[in-house]
Amino acid sequence: MERAVVHLHVPDFCAVLEELRDPSRRRRPLAVADAGGRAVVLAANALARREGIREGMPWAVAVRRCRALQVVPPDRSFYRNVHETIVRDLMAFSPVVEAGALGRYFVDLSGTRRLWGPFTDTACRLEEEMLHRRRLPTRAGLASNKLVSQVAADCVDVGDVSRVFPGGERTFLQGLSVEALPGLGPKTADRLADVNIRRIGQLAALNPEDLVPVVGHHASRLVQLARGEDPSPVVPFEKDAALRLVHELARETIDWHEIDAVLLRLVEEAGWTLRRRNRLPGRLLLEVRYADGMEVQGTRHVRPEAQVLDRALFHAVRALARSVCQRRVALRRIAVTWSRFQLPVRQLALFPETGLSEAREQRIQHALDTVRSRYGHNALMWAVGYGAQK
Repeated sequence: MERAVVHLHVPDFCAVLEELRDPSRRRRPLAVADAGGRAVVLAANALARREGIREGMPWAVAVRRCRALQVVPPDRSFYRNVHETIVRDLMAFSPVVEAGALGRYFVDLSGTRRLWGPFTDTACRLEEEMLHRRRLPTRAGLASNKLVSQVAADCVDVGDVSRVFPGGERTFLQGLSVEALPGLGPKTADRLADVNIRRIGQLAALNPEDLVPVVGHHASRLVQLARGEDPSPVVPFEKDAALRLVHELARETIDWHEIDAVLLRLVEEAGWTLRRRNRLPGRLLLEVRYADGMEVQGTRHVRPEAQVLDRALFHAVRALARSVCQRRVALRRIAVTWSRFQLPVRQLALFPETGLSEAREQRIQHALDTVRSRYGHNALMWAVGYGAQK
């Protein structure tokens, strides 16, 4: 069966949504950015791009470059809701739809030819659906894998479809700049330029072993992508039940004592809710937003416990935070999401990971919950969480 993957891309997704909210914004250069001198531009409309405004540009630089620039604070929950709604719309054409970054979608059309007709016609129809139903201008790439379909979409204008037929992936990629490969950043591109590798075709012709001194252990994967080989499947979008807690810091901080205090307060609130609902989390997601607007995240598997113990969960969150927060930049926002819930099942741990006495921790946790149930959640707290910003 012939594999066909369509990549749909809505350029300037966040800026376009803000223009749809308020059509008057289309008449002026628009940038989406957080408030503050160290914030960066997250999205810009077409008029702003003509003035030289780009994503990642410092907010202060953008304002100086374009005096008429209107800056809108990002509404991330609104963007995420629209993003998920579009995924559900696309699932009418194929049950296998993957949601990438905001405004990017992969649709696996394999096996749908008898239902929808030729793949190219279906890609055009998907673009029309996005424009008429959501008023979102889209460009599309169609190929035999996710990598080539994404590169193909980025090579055409809005409203066009780029079709790369099976067997022509390497020929299509060879004349493009190495920066066209998804995930290849400017630092890696500079390293390749130092050894006079500027085109994907030059990269594809190399032996991976010869590239190891330049890019390290990523050499094999990089050469594979340059040859248009991408066996990764389209992963269907699934929205699981989750408990999400967000804390906006009253003042930006880089002090780990304050960060630990905030993390503990979030863990205590989550643990209280989970114990009341008799659920154990299996997965932890930590999202951090820096003062300049950059966001990073990390995930970790949570070992099932006989009960949800605050200190055991706190050790997991704190360890994940240490691995995620690598920049020497103050934090502005912290979000913790618990998912993959299951019912408690008593099972003795052969190798305890937390170093805590489970029986003792359960007694302490029960005593804390009893006091808090009667006198309020802030009646008792751990010393670590006392300094948390309100």
